[in-house]
Amino acid sequence: MKHLKYFALLVLAVVAGFTSCSDNVDWDPSGGGKVEMTSRDRAFILNEGSMNKNNSNIIYFDWASGQINTTCLYTQQNGHQLGDTGNDIITVDGNKIVVAVNVSNYITLLNEYGMETDNISFAKKHPALGQVRSVDAENDMLYVTSYGGYVSRIRIDGDKLQFVDSLKVGDRPEDVVAHDGKLYVTLQGQNYNDNRLAVVNSDFKTVTYSTIMQDPAKLYEDGDNIYVTGFGASYDNPWGVYSTTTGKYTQLGNASAMDVNNGVAYCANSVTNWSTYATTTTLYTYDAKTGATNKDFFKNVPTEIASTSVYSISVNPYDGRIYVATSDYYTDGKIYVFNAQGNYEREFSACGLNPHKIVFLK
Repeated sequence: MKHLKYFALLVLAVVAGFTSCSDNVDWDPSGGGKVEMTSRDRAFILNEGSMNKNNSNIIYFDWASGQINTTCLYTQQNGHQLGDTGNDIITVDGNKIVVAVNVSNYITLLNEYGMETDNISFAKKHPALGQVRSVDAENDMLYVTSYGGYVSRIRIDGDKLQFVDSLKVGDRPEDVVAHDGKLYVTLQGQNYNDNRLAVVNSDFKTVTYSTIMQDPAKLYEDGDNIYVTGFGASYDNPWGVYSTTTGKYTQLGNASAMDVNNGVAYCANSVTNWSTYATTTTLYTYDAKTGATNKDFFKNVPTEIASTSVYSISVNPYDGRIYVATSDYYTDGKIYVFNAQGNYEREFSACGLNPHKIVFLK
């Protein structure tokens, strides 16, 4: 009996071992590329760089172990630079990455290892649409905003991109979110005086408009709500929520950077006094279910954050960690990591200027 009991425990231990490692069964560390990735738990930082400096990059790190590859992944994998200026990055179908590069004016499709499989140059093929800004995806379709006033549809066919068509939506469209067949687009206006959200119907022909804030910028989808951040008439960084079910916009606070996950908005408001160049930053969360603002969620916050501009916030949907990225616009940005409970864990260099956004794969 003792031997049988020992054997049963041994079998359970072996099975448990296989189960715990199942996520990385058949994992290829390189995928045929030049960079080995330690596991499926990959994160990619898009650093904008400085406009007209051709110094945008993509930095890879393993979000489970924290191991960082400090050299531009895109350059390593593809043999040339990303371009000028990396303005948006998203994941598609869990194993593809799409990047919008603004001044170089193109969209690129990368595989899960950061190797380019296709791209579309708006500069060469669609110059009348203007420079690309932001991108979102739904099903097999990409939606791309261009400063000329358009949203374009680009179909993803395996590892290829196929340009479909474009629709005029208004002056200086900035960001786009696809939700249940409709598109929601922020309009800044030629003089940054527009205050509307363009809503494109599923027929990709009909456009209606909702009033939100002056000079709106970024959109964040969460359930049936779309969170909106912008600059405002007084440059005071207003933000609010647009309900896709009621069509109503409600302004709720001030935030210069944000990300949303499971009904919670993680916010930073960085305010700079341009006469002294002194910056003051506050961090907080907003719970959409309760309507409560929590200024004490972030704990043991490094003191330097309070006087540094937060450039972006990215939440890892797999483990709830919050990545607060800062920038002084001259040197490499910093990434501050908080766990899902808001406790500060660590910091590391973004290895590039102006960390715009982090996306996560598993």
